[in-house]
Amino acid sequence: MSAPDDEPLPELDLRLTQEDPDDLYEYAPCGYCSCLPDGTLVKLNHTLLDWLGYRREELVARKSLPQLLTTGGRLHYETYAVPLLLLQGQVREFSYQLRRKDGSTLPVLLNATLVRDANTLPLVVRVTLFDITDRRQYEQELLRAKAVAEQQREQLARVNEQLTAKNEQLTRINADLDSFVYTASHDLKQPIHNMAGLFAELKRAATFHDPEAAGMVQMFDTALQQILTTIDGLTQVVQLQRELEQVPQEIIVLTPFIGEIIRSLQVSSRERQATFALDFEAAPRLRMTRPGLHSMLYNLLSNALRYADPLRRPHVQVSTAPADHGIVLTVQDNGRGIDLERYGRELFQLFRRFHPDVPGSGMGLYLVNRLAHQAGGHVEVSSTPGQGTTFRIYLPQ
Repeated sequence: MSAPDDEPLPELDLRLTQEDPDDLYEYAPCGYCSCLPDGTLVKLNHTLLDWLGYRREELVARKSLPQLLTTGGRLHYETYAVPLLLLQGQVREFSYQLRRKDGSTLPVLLNATLVRDANTLPLVVRVTLFDITDRRQYEQELLRAKAVAEQQREQLARVNEQLTAKNEQLTRINADLDSFVYTASHDLKQPIHNMAGLFAELKRAATFHDPEAAGMVQMFDTALQQILTTIDGLTQVVQLQRELEQVPQEIIVLTPFIGEIIRSLQVSSRERQATFALDFEAAPRLRMTRPGLHSMLYNLLSNALRYADPLRRPHVQVSTAPADHGIVLTVQDNGRGIDLERYGRELFQLFRRFHPDVPGSGMGLYLVNRLAHQAGGHVEVSSTPGQGTTFRIYLPQ
């Protein structure tokens, strides 16, 4: 709000109104000089003399303004600034380097005005110079930072190109490995089945008199079944991968979907005794391929029942919750648990099992982890031996 016109002004120190104009000129915070149209210096203020390191008598009528500039600055001033000055009467913010008496340089911005006489002939050029040392340093720092940023950008671009090439290479290698595994398991399946049939016929028709023969026959039969299980598992993994690549994602209502899986698992009296707690209030729907979600939940729920603690009734909790940019699907049981300090790094390896006394293929957790990654998510596990295990599947939505 401005003061009323009739409001008295504050008292001023009269010394502030008695400034000497010559003193203001001589000690201004910028350099002043005047020169003839040909550049001959006729007047300089004390500030400019102090910057240059000259005495007044060394410059006035003895040197010209262009002589105080570096070679490049002198060429620019004489070929560009002077013609422009004659044409329009002034120039603004031309950047030059003043050459001091000791040979060092000082970056300045030059403003100049041409004064003409009564006959419009050029009379004198009045020049104002501003010290831009700090500005020039700042600009140089910016240029250096820009150069570093550009170098880092180029390095990042090269790294991205390398990563893209490696990802493409890994994709091709994975596809080749899947094709190899699928072909090899398919081609091996028939000979192994033939071998199993021949071995079964051998056990039926042959008589073994060696007392250790029965144990060796059993060992061979077990090894043969393990080979068959491994081949079937490899085929299942690759076949499921190929099927999921052709299946689109869809929005799945979780309660009825998991209810069907639970009913399919409750085939024995032991499994029928298990209790399930479902809580999908936070996220009742989930976007994913139906076969992929079915395989993940079927493996986790069947493992929860298979590896239940024999001393207590199995109880499994399945829930959802919002997570960063997606949903976390949690499956928690009260089973035997897993020693993660011992087996944590091997948890998702193919055919790796941690409870040898319980029959299984060792593929379930491998499939769960692979399907989660294929869907763009990941799996986290916490477990306490003797208390149970919790799987958290983070999925983007």
